[in-house]
Amino acid sequence: MSAKPAELMRQQYLVPRASVKKLKEMSRRAGVSAGELARRAIEAYTSGKVLSESEDESAARALLHDVHTQVRVSLKRIDAMLVELRARERALNDGTLRAQVRRETEEWLRGHPQQADAIGELLAGEPETPE
Repeated sequence: MSAKPAELMRQQYLVPRASVKKLKEMSRRAGVSAGELARRAIEAYTSGKVLSESEDESAARALLHDVHTQVRVSLKRIDAMLVELRARERALNDGTLRAQVRRETEEWLRGHPQQADAIGELLAGEPETPE
């Protein structure tokens, strides 16, 4: 992003010592001049990107966004399941589900008498023979 020398102007600004120290350290680590870092910071700030991200940071941010999206979807599913479970629990507690199951079972047994007899024999077990 280096600017052409003809486009540059010398300016002086009062900056806290701690900021100057940070700028010099960042300059040393990045291997560019403090002026270049200041130009980059101004460009990033005015472009809406206060800090530029590396590709790894950008990928991590996208992954984090996907994870958050999936967590939100999962939480909505869990909430829906909890609502359904609570409704079923109420039906169990007030006896409506038991009554419904009893009616359906009796209806099925009337419609399938042979299977009903076989189930009855199975549940009764084999008669004990005297010794």
